[in-house]
Amino acid sequence: MDGRLIIAGRRVETADLQDSLNPASLESLGRFCLASPRECDQAVQAAKSAFPAWRGMPPREKKQIFQRAKKILLERGAEVAETIAREKGGPLTENWAMEVFPVLEALDYYARAAVKNSRPLRSRPHIFLFYHKTSEFRFQALGPTLVIAPWNFPFLIPAFDCLSALTTANTVILRPSSSTAFTGLLLGEIFMEAGLPPGVLNVIPCKTQHAEGLITSPDVQTVMFTGSTGVGKKIMALASRNLTNLTLELGGKDPMIVCRDADVERAARGAVWGALCNCGQSCGSIERAYVHKEIVGEFMERVTALTREIRVGDPLAEDTDLGPMTTLPQLRLVEEHIRDALKKGAELICGGDRVQELKGYFLNPAVLSKVNHSMLIMQEETFGPTLPIMPFEQIEEALELANDSMYGLTASVWTRSRSMADRLTDALEAGTVSVNDHMTTFPEPNAIWGGIKQTGLGRSHGPYGMLELMNIKYASFDFTRKKDLLWWFPYTRRTHGLFENTATLYHHPGLGRKARALGAIAPMLGDIRRKVPLRNFIKSIPNVFSK
Repeated sequence: MDGRLIIAGRRVETADLQDSLNPASLESLGRFCLASPRECDQAVQAAKSAFPAWRGMPPREKKQIFQRAKKILLERGAEVAETIAREKGGPLTENWAMEVFPVLEALDYYARAAVKNSRPLRSRPHIFLFYHKTSEFRFQALGPTLVIAPWNFPFLIPAFDCLSALTTANTVILRPSSSTAFTGLLLGEIFMEAGLPPGVLNVIPCKTQHAEGLITSPDVQTVMFTGSTGVGKKIMALASRNLTNLTLELGGKDPMIVCRDADVERAARGAVWGALCNCGQSCGSIERAYVHKEIVGEFMERVTALTREIRVGDPLAEDTDLGPMTTLPQLRLVEEHIRDALKKGAELICGGDRVQELKGYFLNPAVLSKVNHSMLIMQEETFGPTLPIMPFEQIEEALELANDSMYGLTASVWTRSRSMADRLTDALEAGTVSVNDHMTTFPEPNAIWGGIKQTGLGRSHGPYGMLELMNIKYASFDFTRKKDLLWWFPYTRRTHGLFENTATLYHHPGLGRKARALGAIAPMLGDIRRKVPLRNFIKSIPNVFSK
């Protein structure tokens, strides 16, 4: 694995090196380079220098680059999956399903979007006096974009963020997590091999204080951050120095509501996977399950049985379901949440202990009952392989409990009723809601990602997420040969009367008042024709009766 930085299309070696630790074996995978302030500035300047040419490159050429990257990723998919397994601890199958395959789909999606995004969107003026104008929205890149990526999905998340930025003609400085730096560098290597122009994507692992320097650089136009709420608030403060455009995805405490009519077997299987896949280290994983009291016993029984069947072990083995947690501090936080819950009256149905026979950061997945909202495991983001289950009687109670959180990222509803699904989808305070599934909205390229409350700011990915990375410019064109326009100087009593009566004609509800206003306007038609095309008034006749 090549641990050198990627700046301006070249591999750059530095003297400051750091080990990448395998969380399964606790052995070093190798050493990667850390960027100093000098290399950080070089990366920003490379992105700035590459921006004009990348912005001006024909969309079809960008599409070809993405298509080549897709072909390369397909050929190197096994290498990517294995790198993630060694560096993060994700099982091979899961890495294919949740990192490699979605990025292949995203490369296909954004290759098409690169062409579509270049087209202006025509807009018809609403004010009838402007009907003669032609108007459109133009979507234009902002400039160098800093992507600060997390370790929990070290290929998927930076790939999606980088693709969103690159598709909108921005250049990128990617700062991967120091826990998964080799995976981030591998992403950059794939794009280099695909022929991405030098400087368009730069990959620079660096220390926290140097990342802060990147955030405050006046040449960085957008910061995309995925991580904790505490760090997100610090980034927001730093970005405020230059009023830098910002998108923040800061975590979740995602609930599932299992209604009385739910398919219990499906819901139980969905809960176990949605809570425990990726060792529960996902902002969008199920962290709280609210189950109707009439089925909670059956649900708990199936969840417990399924959880006990999960195979915890070597992430490089094809039949492993759950690998190690990625970092020791996160493992300790999960253990603290479990201890706090038990101290406050929760019951540990299974799991929650370390796997003694394995050397790394392995934790047996935990199922808990008798939980309540006084416990950390029901309030703070646990980010680990736990599934606390709480019964409810009325659906209103379930909604109140589900919305009782400072986060609002994702949620899921489990029911056979479309009307109930619609009702809960509308009422849940979240950025995305899934019905009879969970954890599938992030990898869908045409979806958005983000949430409300302290989950963060803005959206990323998909058609609406890409808008966050662009200057949406409104353009208005007037090619009439009028020498003077009605609303220009000088203001006169006649002009005043015209606008007052026009307002009455188009917006007063009474027909009599409208008729009197029309009578007052009629003698002024000569003035109007000299300053506004008469066809504007003719086309607007239906507006008189619709407002």
